[in-house]
Amino acid sequence: MLGNANRPRSTLSATVTRVIDLGPRTRVAFAACWIAGQAALVFTAAERPDHIFGFRMFPEASTLEIEVSRVTSDGPAAAPSGEWSARDAYGQLRHFSWHDRVRDPILGTLGARVFASYGADTQLARLQAALDDVAQHIDGDAETRGLRADVQIWKNGREPYTTTLQSRARPGL
Repeated sequence: MLGNANRPRSTLSATVTRVIDLGPRTRVAFAACWIAGQAALVFTAAERPDHIFGFRMFPEASTLEIEVSRVTSDGPAAAPSGEWSARDAYGQLRHFSWHDRVRDPILGTLGARVFASYGADTQLARLQAALDDVAQHIDGDAETRGLRADVQIWKNGREPYTTTLQSRARPGL
C-alpha cells in the first residue's frame, strides 16, 4: 500500500473492484468448489490420524506413557529420560537427547502418564514422526541403528495396552 499512497482513491478502488469482481457463473462455480472441498475434508476426517475437520461431540479421553530406547547391533539399549551416550565414528563418546529435537509437551514427557490430546491415534502418529525425525538427526552416533518407543495406552478409561513403534532404520548403519 505504501507505493499506492499518492494514487487517487478512485483509481485504487477501481483496481480492487476489477480484481475481485467475478461474474455470476464464476461465483457459483467458486462457491460450489469451496463447499465440495469443505465437505470432502469433513467426510474424510475419520481416515486421518488426527481427525482434523471432524466433529466429535464427546472427544476421546485417553492417556499414554512413553518410554524411548535405542536399537543397536547388540539389541535394544535403554535411553532413560530420552538421554544416552554413544560413540561416534572416531570412538569419541558423545551425549544425545530426545529433547534436543522434540519440544512437544506430550511427546517430550517420557516415563510419565500424560493426556493424549486429540486422541491416542493422533499422538501415536505424531510419535512415529518424532521417532523418524530424531533418528535421522542424531549425527555423530555411530552405534544407534534406530529408535524405539514402547507406549502404554489407556483408551477412554479402559484397561491399558502396550504398543511399540520403531523409527525407520538409519542409513549407513
